[in-house]
Amino acid sequence: MGFRNLFRKEMKSLFPLFAVYGIAVTAAQVIVKFKSGGWGTDAPLVISLLMPLLFAAVLTIGAGYFQLSTEWRTNTIYLLLSLPIRGWKVLTAKLVALMVLLVGTLLWVSGSFSLILLRSMWKTLFSDQVFGEIPLTMLNVAGNSLWMCLLTIVLFVMLAQFAFLCGQLVTRFRWLVALAAFFAGLWLIFRAAPLLSMLLAWLPDIRFGGELDDVIYLHSGMFVALVLLAAGLMWLNGYLFEKVVEV
Repeated sequence: MGFRNLFRKEMKSLFPLFAVYGIAVTAAQVIVKFKSGGWGTDAPLVISLLMPLLFAAVLTIGAGYFQLSTEWRTNTIYLLLSLPIRGWKVLTAKLVALMVLLVGTLLWVSGSFSLILLRSMWKTLFSDQVFGEIPLTMLNVAGNSLWMCLLTIVLFVMLAQFAFLCGQLVTRFRWLVALAAFFAGLWLIFRAAPLLSMLLAWLPDIRFGGELDDVIYLHSGMFVALVLLAAGLMWLNGYLFEKVVEV
């Protein structure tokens, strides 16, 4: 079974969860449209866009853990471990499927929000005086925010996988061990990332924002360090999955 087949398998098993979530969010947005007459603009924006996007990220991280847990309970993990395929490739297929579905869900939620609510809120949110400056600023902020959030979610999904695999190393108190492993991995990332970023201080900064008064320059070395740590964590997860964990 190659990577493509593994990816299709994960997409098939996870798609119903994200599809139901997307439909539920769209239904909630329709309800908000007809019930938010005196709510102003902030409440509908938070309820119908920001909260669904946040919950989609939480759903993805949780699925990263329960994805493995379900396969262990149903014994389908025996098939994966018996195949001549590396552990990191199996876990990467799971991760890629999750991220593809997450991006699709984010696009669905944002698109339905635009069609259902944004058109009626546009004039209230943005004045004509700044309309010409909005697109470039929004594109910069939205684009940078998107890849930063996706990188963060990737790390958290990997940590969830790592936590589950560590929990499988013991026969008792697996939840406690998994929880401790998750926070230990998170602590290690927080400690190692700044050290690595100092070694990468020569990398260029990232421009975040549009106008000169509001622009922020972020050190790209920190994000490169997180990518390197994510690669190391993926290798460690693959090693635990393939060589250490028993089913």
